[in-house]
Amino acid sequence: MKPERVNKSQGFRGLARFAVLGAFVLGVLPSPGGALLLFAQSRKASADAGASPTAKAPPKVSMAPIRAFLQRSKRLKDAGKLDLSKPRTVTVEGDRQEDGTLTAVQITGASAADASFRRVAEDFVSSLNQSRVLQALDTVSHVRMTFSLDAETFSLRTASDTPTEARAEEMARGYRVMVNIGRIARRGTDEGAVLNNMKISASGKQLLMNLDMPREQMGNLLTRQITTK
Repeated sequence: MKPERVNKSQGFRGLARFAVLGAFVLGVLPSPGGALLLFAQSRKASADAGASPTAKAPPKVSMAPIRAFLQRSKRLKDAGKLDLSKPRTVTVEGDRQEDGTLTAVQITGASAADASFRRVAEDFVSSLNQSRVLQALDTVSHVRMTFSLDAETFSLRTASDTPTEARAEEMARGYRVMVNIGRIARRGTDEGAVLNNMKISASGKQLLMNLDMPREQMGNLLTRQITTK
């Protein structure tokens, strides 16, 4: 595979991770070839629908820091140093830079006062910045992510500030096209399961990405993503 194609594939995988969960964060992604195909399909479908295709292949990103973060967190949990037996809520927000990093980061929420949980949140921010995955959110100035976990459900609420209401609507429309295509293309896979539970919308100048999944299902998904290369 030519270097240019590899870079585009890696870039879209980073974009898909953020759009689909983000994060992007839970390690769900299609194969390199599938990513390129999904990217092309989403661009065409968006154009056919009369929308400006907002999804574009960003500069090269690395998902290795995110995977490493998940592995470190699992080791802490297995060692009894990270208690997830009770409800947890933490919010991470910061100003998005063009290089895909977050600055002026704030960590708040009910679990932010727990020293061990706060260190995990700080590790997450560091890993997110190393990955440069937020390069995908072109024109976004501020990102807020709220992670919640209780006995039954995992949820993620992401709000990204855009320049105008029109831009927020445009981005939401483009991501919905991509997610809808992904639900069909990745049916029966971990990514497909995440996409089925993902909702994308716009509110004022904010792009909203919400995910709700059963805790057990998400736990099994994460375990597979951590152990599978």
